[in-house]
Amino acid sequence: MNEVKVVVTSRIVQDKGYVIPYDHRVSPHLQCYRRPNGTLIPDSYVTYEVPLYEVRIVGGGRYKAIRFGLRNLGDNRIPDSRPCDTGLAQARECTPVFLPYYRPHSFFGEGPAGAWQLMPGRHVLIHEGGNSKKDIVGGTLGCIEIVDGGWRQFQHEIESRADSSCSAVGAGKKLAVSIEYAPHPMAQLY
Repeated sequence: MNEVKVVVTSRIVQDKGYVIPYDHRVSPHLQCYRRPNGTLIPDSYVTYEVPLYEVRIVGGGRYKAIRFGLRNLGDNRIPDSRPCDTGLAQARECTPVFLPYYRPHSFFGEGPAGAWQLMPGRHVLIHEGGNSKKDIVGGTLGCIEIVDGGWRQFQHEIESRADSSCSAVGAGKKLAVSIEYAPHPMAQLY
């Protein structure tokens, strides 16, 4: 089995990503617009535009990802802009394990199940993200989310380069992930 290296870069790509403030500890988990009397407007999610970052497989493909998101504070404020308050800003090196049954919590994914758990005991992952081309948007608590339908190809390329399944690559500690420093950006109301 070959080792595969992935770099989560600080390079912002031209396209924009979209996130809904999210937190599993408040209800509803995804921030919704409310009527003047405080009742929720069903399926009317507060959405912010955030930068997309380049994620690359060394010697291979380049993918777009959401790196930073917004926590649903549960206070119903909706500013025109706010700093992203979730995501890995500091540079670090990781040897992740593969979680074969993981599915995104805040939207229905299109690609295959699975996620790379970057740090033991922490729910910080690389996994499938939304698809702005199909109006699929979700919340993020700081995971690195491969967007716009790139997740299937990302997984396939890792398996092809390693000459093994993602589960075997993770178990064999054959995926090395470098995360470059990037400051938390500002999000703009969409």
